[in-house]
Amino acid sequence: MPGGLLETLATKTGKGNFWRLADHGINGAYCLDSAWHHGWETAAALVATIGATTR
Repeated sequence: MPGGLLETLATKTGKGNFWRLADHGINGAYCLDSAWHHGWETAAALVATIGATTR
């Protein structure tokens, strides 16, 4: 989404040019969005295992 949270973060951290990259089959917004999701998946997995006990 234009002007969304991830684009704002990319711009403020100096990765705005990568966000706007769309050349030779590489799309920066797609790559950053994918990394964002993988980061949150990892965080969710850590939260899910914190209270896990062995059987």
